[in-house]
Amino acid sequence: MKIDAATKVYGIIGNPLSHTFSPAMHNAAFAARKINAVYLAFPLKNLIQLKYSMKQWNIQGLSVTIPYKISIRRLLDRIDPLALQIGSVNTVVWGKTGLLEGYNTDGPGAMMALRKSQVSLKGKKILVIGSGGSARSIAFALTQEKPAEIGILARNPMMAMQLARNLTLNSENPQVALHLQPQGKSLQKSLIDLMPQSGRKWLSQPYTSAEQLHHYDIVINTTPMGMRGSSAAAESPLKSAELAKHQTIFDIVYNPAETPLIKAAKKRGCKIVLGYKMLMYQGVLQFELFTGKPAPVDAMEKALLAEIKRLR
Repeated sequence: MKIDAATKVYGIIGNPLSHTFSPAMHNAAFAARKINAVYLAFPLKNLIQLKYSMKQWNIQGLSVTIPYKISIRRLLDRIDPLALQIGSVNTVVWGKTGLLEGYNTDGPGAMMALRKSQVSLKGKKILVIGSGGSARSIAFALTQEKPAEIGILARNPMMAMQLARNLTLNSENPQVALHLQPQGKSLQKSLIDLMPQSGRKWLSQPYTSAEQLHHYDIVINTTPMGMRGSSAAAESPLKSAELAKHQTIFDIVYNPAETPLIKAAKKRGCKIVLGYKMLMYQGVLQFELFTGKPAPVDAMEKALLAEIKRLR
């Protein structure tokens, strides 16, 4: 890679950034497209003077990760409507008019991962496990795909109910089913609340059987359960009996590739989508926002998988 005065600078901001895969992916993409650009990691302690620094150092665009996905919004001149709904930004670029714009490619990246795996979303019943930032990104992106129902299975009742309420503010969004799973307990004491929209009433009923999850066509895990190095590395958000053969199981955890949930899904004969796909496609969408050019997906996938393997 040759660096000169014409080299465009991109990067990722966050703290910590010791295990970020973004530089490997984006630099491979720049090389494949023969773009004179470099992508660097900027482990910032705060966002003070970030906008000024971007102008001074001619930084063209940034990926944004924890802990700045929410606080970065106050520095932006324009925020994409989907990112506004989600409430967080993971991509910042200078617009054509010189305004600093914010986007969120996490949810759309997950949708692309599913579509590229030949998983149809329209008219399907989809269960999202979790209620944190990734769950919000995916759930709001799902509303644009016209599913029949979005279910939320979560242990944090306040966050889950807030997400469900937010999703139902738009009467055009699909039906939302909320499954509250008490911490450390089975699904036996959970309940289903159908959010009030388009004249629907609040409904609740005891959640007494794991088989009740079988009516979902697609299950997406957004929790860190099963992640290597975490306290829940050996755990799965759902057991094999709670899965059905007709389902597609998408676990956004990418290290290890075969999480306990993915292993359980394979055992049941489910179609699976691996977590690295979301990471890759959110990067693909970022690259296209950065450059305005089609992303070299194969080169980005090769670089990402090599980096994941290296850090295992």
